[in-house]
Amino acid sequence: MTDRDFKTEFDSIIKGVIAPIFKANGFKKNGNNFYRDLGEVGQVFNVQQSQWNSKDDKTFVFNLGLLDKEIQNETYQRELPKFPKEYDCEIRLRHGQLMNKGDVWYDLNKRTNLEKLKAQIENDLEKFVLPFFDKYQEPKKWIEFFDWEFEPLTGPIGKFLIIEKYGQRTKAEKFWNDLYNEALVPKPQVTEIRTKNGQVIRDESEPTVNREWINRLEDFAEKKKVKLEIRPTTTPISKRANSAKRNDNIIKKLWSKLTGK
Repeated sequence: MTDRDFKTEFDSIIKGVIAPIFKANGFKKNGNNFYRDLGEVGQVFNVQQSQWNSKDDKTFVFNLGLLDKEIQNETYQRELPKFPKEYDCEIRLRHGQLMNKGDVWYDLNKRTNLEKLKAQIENDLEKFVLPFFDKYQEPKKWIEFFDWEFEPLTGPIGKFLIIEKYGQRTKAEKFWNDLYNEALVPKPQVTEIRTKNGQVIRDESEPTVNREWINRLEDFAEKKKVKLEIRPTTTPISKRANSAKRNDNIIKKLWSKLTGK
């Protein structure tokens, strides 16, 4: 039996199935990334390979992103790259979320029928991905995402600005107050690593409060003139001062997770 070259097969999926579909719909290609510029809005599609891939097995997933250039500039305070990537977007999601399945990965190994896989990918792109990009060309529709069962990943500042910009200032203020009151409650830092065989390695630290994150929330609230209100069920910060001092080692990770960067 002839050995299969899964790198070549993967490349044939990119070049023979994915690239032609996106190029026909106005996207430009850079590696495994595709970008469509719609003026004030950008749309991104990315093919992400698993870090556990080997010569005998490849798994990959599709990442989608939407960006509003004005909001992106206010969020990150930097010039948008000429070819934005998925991680530059305010709205980020996996294609499985469009199918109400959460995370969906494709497998390419000796048990895979390559032609059937190509047909499945073409169907998923035509049935779910392209209609998504077409439907959400206007950012005013993006507030719908925050009611989804599988809500897209959105940094808190980007989410606030999206809600505020499209006529729901009260909801934006409530969202920021929800974040603020949640930050006042000490909680453990949980780390989960999923191995290739499906095992989940979980680590949980002692509950702490992140003083720097609270300061960031307060600074942004002052900038945007959001009145912060501490709810009666929230424990006073003073009682958690000692715990906060132990939280320095996770500040950057938490900020990265919440901002999507």
